[in-house]
Amino acid sequence: MDESPLPKPAHLRDVPSSRKQWLAQRPLALATAVLGFVAFVVVSASQATFWSTPNWRISVPCFAVTAIAALASIARRERAPALWAIGLGLAGAALVLGWFMMLAIVIGGTLLLMLIISTVM
Repeated sequence: MDESPLPKPAHLRDVPSSRKQWLAQRPLALATAVLGFVAFVVVSASQATFWSTPNWRISVPCFAVTAIAALASIARRERAPALWAIGLGLAGAALVLGWFMMLAIVIGGTLLLMLIISTVM
């Protein structure tokens, strides 16, 4: 009988030992997260009034580039859904930045009020 060890399954081969190696194996997912962050910063910096609808000539191409990077990451099966979802979420929030900020303020105020009421009562 042959006593050689069984080969490892494909999902257990080449397990990264550090975060840098893990990120190096998922370049498009990392690029999506970075592009989403950059899109959010660029759109928010280019706002004339912070509560208005952002300029579509800036926000839509930023979202499109981020979406293309996310789709490429999915197509490559990089197994990093958190990275591309965060990037895509940030770029999507940049599309509706005024509404996003108003909703964040309302939710933040509600949470603060709930905290105050729960500690006083």
